[in-house]
Amino acid sequence: MNSFERLLHDLEGAGQWRGVSHDRASALRARLRSGQDATWSSGGAWCADGEDLADGDVEDWLRGMTEPLSAWGVQLVVTTCSSPHGDGLDSYTVKVNGEMLDLYSVDPADPSLPLAYDPWLDCTIKPAAEVNCLLLAAASDCRVAVFWPGGNDGLSVLGPESVLRAAAVATQAADGVSAFVVPRPAC
Repeated sequence: MNSFERLLHDLEGAGQWRGVSHDRASALRARLRSGQDATWSSGGAWCADGEDLADGDVEDWLRGMTEPLSAWGVQLVVTTCSSPHGDGLDSYTVKVNGEMLDLYSVDPADPSLPLAYDPWLDCTIKPAAEVNCLLLAAASDCRVAVFWPGGNDGLSVLGPESVLRAAAVATQAADGVSAFVVPRPAC
């Protein structure tokens, strides 16, 4: 059993699919195993490809979490304020529930060049950490965690924090420190 399958097993044991029909839960697990986005009323998993996120997909990624986040007391409102695709813009910023996230700035001499050590990682971790702040403020026991943050095969998961943290420890022991992380809220 790989790290992701172990996490799915642990999430199921924690009741992640409680209230979801057996057939629907089976279909959700099949989607997750095939690397596709899957959302249900109290959780989900979404592709978090670091390159796509840095290319302007952070708003779409976070909007995919809207339904299950509302089940945990978070009414998510996200807008892109400046995009890497905008003419004359010097940064990539999104606003999450009123909090401005400066994901990266660009080089004025070459607008295609981000001025960040790892913009892919920043565009994955910063928004996930902000969502975790919102979950913390809502007194939810759920958090967002990310497999391979900043990587092309990144995958975010919403689930009980205790299950995600245990999975992070197990995954890090097997696959390395940055294989699965639960971004710490900066709030």
